Amino acid sequence: MKFCAMILALSFLSLSAFADETVKDKAKEAANDTRRGAKQAMRATKDAACPIVNGKVECAVQKTKHTIQKGADNVEDAID
Repeated sequence: MKFCAMILALSFLSLSAFADETVKDKAKEAANDTRRGAKQAMRATKDAACPIVNGKVECAVQKTKHTIQKGADNVEDAID
């Protein structure tokens, strides 16, 4: 009987540890999603303001770079 109680107690401990990891992982993923969203918004703002400050050729290079970074962020997000 003691053996069954011990196994039951250990199973509850392992479940609670698993739940803690899941919450941590979800929080980390939410933070990463927020960070990526902020980066994409910043890049979009820079792309919109670029023609005002710089020439069209320089802006085209920046927009291409930002498009590649956005694709890399989407791939990274899909992996997470």
